[in-house]
Amino acid sequence: MSSYHSKAFLYHGRPEQITLETIDLNCGPNDLIVKVLMCARCGTDKSIFLHGHKNVDPYAPVVLGHELIGIIVEVGDNVKNCNEGIGYAQGKKLSSEYLNFSSGERVTFQSRIARYKNGLMLIPKPIANLSFQINGGYSQYMKVPEEMIRSESVIRVPKNVTDEEACLIEPAACALESIYATPHPVGVDNHGRHIYKAGIQTGGKTCIIGSGTVGMIYASLALLEGAEEVIMIVRSAKKKELIHRILGNKVKVYIAPQLKDMSIQEYLLQEEKIVHDLEDMTDGYLFDDVVSACSDPNAQRLMLKLYTREGYGVGACFGGTHSLVDQADIDQNHYRCAKTIGTSGCSTDAMKTILQWLHEGNLSFKNFTSSRKFTFDDSPHEFFTTSAEGLKP
Repeated sequence: MSSYHSKAFLYHGRPEQITLETIDLNCGPNDLIVKVLMCARCGTDKSIFLHGHKNVDPYAPVVLGHELIGIIVEVGDNVKNCNEGIGYAQGKKLSSEYLNFSSGERVTFQSRIARYKNGLMLIPKPIANLSFQINGGYSQYMKVPEEMIRSESVIRVPKNVTDEEACLIEPAACALESIYATPHPVGVDNHGRHIYKAGIQTGGKTCIIGSGTVGMIYASLALLEGAEEVIMIVRSAKKKELIHRILGNKVKVYIAPQLKDMSIQEYLLQEEKIVHDLEDMTDGYLFDDVVSACSDPNAQRLMLKLYTREGYGVGACFGGTHSLVDQADIDQNHYRCAKTIGTSGCSTDAMKTILQWLHEGNLSFKNFTSSRKFTFDDSPHEFFTTSAEGLKP
């Protein structure tokens, strides 16, 4: 088995303590080694850099980065025998076709090796997380341990899916996970029990709060799922131009007033204006689906006000706010018969669905990442803090 000397951005378990180091990797009999081709920055990675993370710091030093694509350069001698499934594959005998890894194959990864129940991913007590307990993708090379192989967390990428798109499979699957968790009523049974269908309301109106890569992924998925109208809320004319440049005229864009350095009362007054403007854009209807595609607490408060007054709107929270949401009017759920849901991470099935849509040409993430590409010649601080044109670096 070969040894690899790999440059990596190493997180030391304290805010703003990431340094460029050289780490040594060895391929064990049950491991894969991949050369990292590209790794996108998740918002969680930026938060870890700035503030630390209680679930990561105890395992430091660790290499962050879980939205990646790599190419296999070495396969352990015993990988073909690692056929006892765990996590997502619990109770399965893994197929020889899956385990027949070979050098030159491009792969991406399910980052959360979770436990599952009734097909649903369980949040607490995962078996392991890539870039938490397992060194991740901000490195030239990455070891893929047995746990990732046995949980079917290694996902092959077809040739017609670009490296850029492959890096976005995991965050897109997180978006799809929240979409597929949104319950829209389709009727009642003989006892009056509501019957629900998960997913974007077909023929309905969808609002996306947020203009970055994740916001555009949500907009693309909403259109694919059959939304009749998608409106994105952005903060500037520059962001509006960016969205139209990438998505064309498939979506409408509303530029919200700048809300920086305001008191909460001033915020609330501005939000009423936003709601009024969006009522005008939707003939008074507002939205069947509202997505908070960012971690701003103000976005989640606004989300509650945008549910259609016709009833049964659904809000999806993509990013955690890491703080309380001041003046959030939960009564909107009550009086509009609405539901607000949250998800964390994504199932492996959701990742496979996104990959299939990309492969078949039903979905495209072309130009969804920043044109600014970072290398190990760049400062870790610059990479982890850059706004990168509002797109993922």
